[in-house]
Amino acid sequence: MPDNVPHIVPWSEVVAALTPSRNYWLNTINPDDSPHVSPVWGAVLNEHLYFYTSRTTVKARNLARDSRAVIHLESAENVVIVHGHAEDLGEPNLSSAVMAVLDTKYDEPGDVDYLPKNNEPFNVLYRFQPQRALLWRLTDFETSQRRWTANKSS
Repeated sequence: MPDNVPHIVPWSEVVAALTPSRNYWLNTINPDDSPHVSPVWGAVLNEHLYFYTSRTTVKARNLARDSRAVIHLESAENVVIVHGHAEDLGEPNLSSAVMAVLDTKYDEPGDVDYLPKNNEPFNVLYRFQPQRALLWRLTDFETSQRRWTANKSS
């Protein structure tokens, strides 16, 4: 394989990079096809990334119209960018396993006010359905590029 072709990695490597992140950037598509970017909290459970918001937000209205989205981490040093679709799962509190992971992850003083169980406006939970991902480290960009693509059958 030529040096400039990204190395193919398993989904588990992408999940390992997503899991510890406190914040994620969510990119959705506005009605005029322009991008909309906003930070979200989320958690990984059973190799799926979940995030939540209020149905009144621009991101939720965008996802109701067009489920395509991109999630990426905050870091520009250790980059993880995942393209896919956001699946609306309804009320967050109906997914007790996801809520338990969120409670464990966001356990600092003050976090509790921003979790769905304590904030009624957070009334929609999404499961991110990935299609492809790109990863790299800035310090060794040329050799660290990695890629993941979903199987066509999945």
